[in-house]
Amino acid sequence: MPKRILFLLIFIIAAIVFTDLGKHYTYSLLTNIVSNKAVPNIDPEELHATEEPYVLLDVRTPEEYQVSHLKGAKVIDYNTFQADKMTDIPKDAQVVVYCSVGMRSSKAGLQLLEAGYKDVQNLRGGLFSWVNKGYPVFDANGQTNRIHAYSRFWSYWLTEGEKVYGP
Repeated sequence: MPKRILFLLIFIIAAIVFTDLGKHYTYSLLTNIVSNKAVPNIDPEELHATEEPYVLLDVRTPEEYQVSHLKGAKVIDYNTFQADKMTDIPKDAQVVVYCSVGMRSSKAGLQLLEAGYKDVQNLRGGLFSWVNKGYPVFDANGQTNRIHAYSRFWSYWLTEGEKVYGP
């Protein structure tokens, strides 16, 4: 009897995770786990609708950025990023950071706050969430549907656009 219950439980969990509703729920759960609670999040809908001026920082690698990025974003490679060395952005500027899913940008956002930046927000769910909501991304030639998927594991959460792997 316990084996049947365990099998049924595993089946139900798998059914939930692999449906669209389950995928959305688990992605939402994942983004909450990878986000640093000290860095406030901004939802893609809110960022898309805002008319306030903000500095948009893409903390992915230059190779990821070249495939596509948010319009007006400045690339600051997370691997070499040092918040205390940034001198071109005023510490009172409204700053929004993003990466693929929100993990690297959350860490970069925390570095910015610790360096004295006052208004830093992390794009909830990162670029994947932005694209999944149907918002535009750009490359050097204009709007594109190509998205750097980071890895085959993480690309599971990217449901829209053309997935690109590697440089």
